[in-house]
Amino acid sequence: MTDILTRALAPSDQAIESAVGEETVLLHLENGTYYGLDPVGTRIWALLKDGLGPLAIRDVLVAEYGVAAEVIEADLRKFLTDLHDQSIVTDA
Repeated sequence: MTDILTRALAPSDQAIESAVGEETVLLHLENGTYYGLDPVGTRIWALLKDGLGPLAIRDVLVAEYGVAAEVIEADLRKFLTDLHDQSIVTDA
């Protein structure tokens, strides 16, 4: 299986969003499940919608939050894997 950070990903057309303050709520239309994103998750979602790939997102987050790339990679890998497993993001 290919590392999720090296794959081209995009938000699923089955996911719709609603902003709630600094957070985002996603609804998966097919299964009716809601997902809540904190401010960092919301930022990642926005970058995905802008067409950035996972490694570019990592670089943006490192620059914006000043956290080591290894830490960002681990968290981003888990987050994107979870969203992919739930069909919130798909392979582009």
